[in-house]
Amino acid sequence: MAGTINISEVVTSFYSDLKTVAADLNAASGELGKCIAEIDDGLKTLNLGITVWAEIGKGHGDFEIGDETYWSEEIGYSKWGGRWGICLRKTSGDDGAGEEICEQWLFNEAPRALRLKGADHLVTLLQRLNEEGIKIAKMIRAKAADTQEVAGAITRAASVPKKGRTAGAQVRLEEAK
Repeated sequence: MAGTINISEVVTSFYSDLKTVAADLNAASGELGKCIAEIDDGLKTLNLGITVWAEIGKGHGDFEIGDETYWSEEIGYSKWGGRWGICLRKTSGDDGAGEEICEQWLFNEAPRALRLKGADHLVTLLQRLNEEGIKIAKMIRAKAADTQEVAGAITRAASVPKKGRTAGAQVRLEEAK
């Protein structure tokens, strides 16, 4: 019969082509994954211990027709699954229903489409890490100064002879009555 399509031959041909495409896709994904692993290794040596996120994209429903849905995608540096690394997350929800779903992955475990988008924002992520590191270092220095004052008071109190401490405490206790 002329013009008849042999489904089996067509499927076999497409499947054969798909095997080649899959091998290429996996190789390309592996190359990107190795680069991310190198960046992760470099960041881990810094022992930053801070979490930051940078926006990849976001969107909202049509509020005029009552669609209060939203979504966002972010790349970040965070601890996930007990490991620090570059992460990706996707959040979606419905303000009207008060529902929100947040999915997070280490970069190389995220869906390929999200990894592809996230790779464009690596420099922004590094910039945000730098900015947040500066900010947190200032905050820690301020807290260290406050804590040093408490530590000094404890050190001085601990160096007062026991007899003197008891008498002073007893006087304050009597005054409090």
